[in-house]
This record gives sequence, C-alpha cells and structure tokens, in this order.
Amino acid sequence: MRKPIGKKVRFDVFKRDDFTCAYCGSTPPSVVLQVDHIHPVSQGGTNSINNLITSCQPCNIGKGATSLNMVPASLKEKAAMVAEKEEQLKGFYAIMREKEQRLEDEMWVIAEIIDASTVKDGIQRSFARSIMRFLDSIGFYEVKEAAGIAQDKFPWGGEEAFLYFCGICHRKARGE
Repeated sequence: MRKPIGKKVRFDVFKRDDFTCAYCGSTPPSVVLQVDHIHPVSQGGTNSINNLITSCQPCNIGKGATSLNMVPASLKEKAAMVAEKEEQLKGFYAIMREKEQRLEDEMWVIAEIIDASTVKDGIQRSFARSIMRFLDSIGFYEVKEAAGIAQDKFPWGGEEAFLYFCGICHRKARGE
C-alpha cells in the first residue's frame, strides 16, 4: 500500500524548490503544485525528501510513473544559481544607488542655477523629481544649458524660472 506524503514534508519540498516546478519553471498562482517522486513508488521509490521534487499538476500528470534518468538540477546547483542571482542583484542595486546619488547631486547643481535660493531654502519635491527625470533622459549638459537659459530670462528665480526651464527641457527631450 502506498504511504501518503505528509504536509510538512510536502511543504519542505516546495520550500526547497522555491515553489517552482522543476520541469517547466511554472509557479503559483498560474498552476497547482504537487510533489512528484523522482523514482516512482511503483518502481520502488520512497517518500524520502531526496526522492521528491516539486512539479506542477500538468507536468506531474504528463510524467506519470516514468523514472527520471536525469534528476533536475541538484540542490547544490540550485543554491549556486540562487547565490549568483543574489550577487548580480547586489551589483545592480549598487549601480542604481550610485546613479540615484549622481542624479541627486546633479539636481542640486541645476536647482542652484535656476534659483540660487534653493540651497538655503530647499526645493519642492516635485521640482526635484522633474529635474532628475530631465537629467536621466537628456543628460546633465543639456539640462544645465536649459537651466542657464531660464536663469538668464528670470534672474530672480522662482516658479516662473522653473516652469520656463521645464519647457526648454521638454523641447530638448522631443528633439526640437
């Protein structure tokens, strides 16, 4: 008689396999996951966690009682792959933080050109975000040129200077 797989073992297998079908890579909620025997019970396989793998229902049904000659990636290989992904993410996030810091530094340079009082009085968040978006899309020197033009037209700064600056940047972004 076939012995049922306990809920804890089932959950441990799902957790170990990252709640992902080892055959096709599907994940919930698009599929229902099941625990599959690598070596089928009908051929002497056991409910040992080392003989169990996460499978989506269609893959498990399609496999049936067929033994796998090649077991999907071992836990060691999966762990190495996860570690590599984590290292890549860390590197990506570090680069994105550096970019964010560069844009913020450049934003303050531009804000001071448009209105020298921003250094002591600060700047509205919406203005800062707009400047940073322009910096990201058209580059520092184009934005700096637009800020200089706005400052020449409105030497006292303020919202008028900022709005004029935005108009120039929008035209530059559209290639006008």
